[in-house]
Amino acid sequence: MAKIQIVKLTVLFTAALLCACSAKVDNRGYVSTGDIKTMVSVGQSRDEVLTNLGSPSSQSTFGTETWYYISTRKEATAFLKPEVVKQDVTKIEFDSAGMVSKIDTFNEQNSEDFSIAKRTTPTEGHSLGFLEQVLGNVGRFNKPGSTGSSRGPTGPGSR
Repeated sequence: MAKIQIVKLTVLFTAALLCACSAKVDNRGYVSTGDIKTMVSVGQSRDEVLTNLGSPSSQSTFGTETWYYISTRKEATAFLKPEVVKQDVTKIEFDSAGMVSKIDTFNEQNSEDFSIAKRTTPTEGHSLGFLEQVLGNVGRFNKPGSTGSSRGPTGPGSR
């Protein structure tokens, strides 16, 4: 009887360990029901693209009107950092008449890594250290016994 319980506990513990190691999947962006290139072709109108694919993930803000359909799939196992498993970007350009002029697809094989610029603005002037801040106020207070009324304002920052 005790051996059966030990076997059951071992099987249960092993199953729990295996479940904990299963990948956590995170799908983001456009969810495609098929190949976008077969659903859209050059010469279609903007309304036909919207009907076939739905609203784009992103649109261009300047230049030729361009729609982007972006999808990403990340997987993470246990406590490890998530890893991009699949990434697809479809770029659809429209001409001035609102017709599709060009379709491009990009995935993780033809992607490029880039570094994000640090947006820090250097400040001009002198930065005070700890001792300069502490000792900078020495001698800036009123002398004992003086009212300060004959010397003008005596608020914070006055000398």
